[in-house]
Amino acid sequence: MKSSSKLGKRLGALLPMAVAAAVALSACGGGSSGSSTEQKTLTIATSNDAPFSFTDASSGQLTGIDGEMINAIAEAKGWKVKTFVTDFNTLIPALQAKKADVIVDAMYITDKRKEQINFTDPWYVQGEGMLVPGDSTLKSRDDVKGKVLGAQTGTVFTDFIGTLGASQTKFFDSQAALISAVENKQVDAAFTDSAVVAYSLVQKPNPKIKLVSPYTPYYPGTIGAGVRKDDSQLLADLNSGLAELKKSPKYLEILKKYGLGEDNVSK
Repeated sequence: MKSSSKLGKRLGALLPMAVAAAVALSACGGGSSGSSTEQKTLTIATSNDAPFSFTDASSGQLTGIDGEMINAIAEAKGWKVKTFVTDFNTLIPALQAKKADVIVDAMYITDKRKEQINFTDPWYVQGEGMLVPGDSTLKSRDDVKGKVLGAQTGTVFTDFIGTLGASQTKFFDSQAALISAVENKQVDAAFTDSAVVAYSLVQKPNPKIKLVSPYTPYYPGTIGAGVRKDDSQLLADLNSGLAELKKSPKYLEILKKYGLGEDNVSK
């Protein structure tokens, strides 16, 4: 969101899976990925948001843009992957409480978040979208002054909509609730990750809502994975794995599978 934000993605939250008995990759726990013959288990913190990082209903496996990328990195490193599901706005507290080893959930890299956690090198870039009711005549951010605006709690868009001259701002704990608010005209416009809404509308077309198009994003959102401040070895391992993934065709294949492309490749 966002710094990490996301939208139509929350199509249904799953109950948190059991956290790994030991935080094997935590620097505090004494684990260092790749340095032992023992296979490491990486516990992923996610809010279960499609198309970024979510559990596939049929296979039960972590999937999505970020999900497939961490799976590819883990496979190359010889790690096992488990998931810990929580609300987006509690991802950082969950990481700090050692309920997980790494946040993998389309989290925007921001200075404010970097005060709390360390980020990997950028995974990809992705801007926000402007979601409005299907019959709305709003065409750009310039049109929302004096309107009621919405965003998801815990994302960079909560601060962003406060800069647009709204008559009122409303915040929602899930992407599903945010989409519903636009559909029911509780808000005149909502701001969230464009990829989320686009994916949601592909999966389930809804004439009651639409993404404003064309639209120039204010945030050229840079996505990264987050680790605790003291987990320097894990950070290095993730970055080396990401560098190898970016050299392979699989990196772009993952982006394209979820509606992204060359423009979303991070430098």
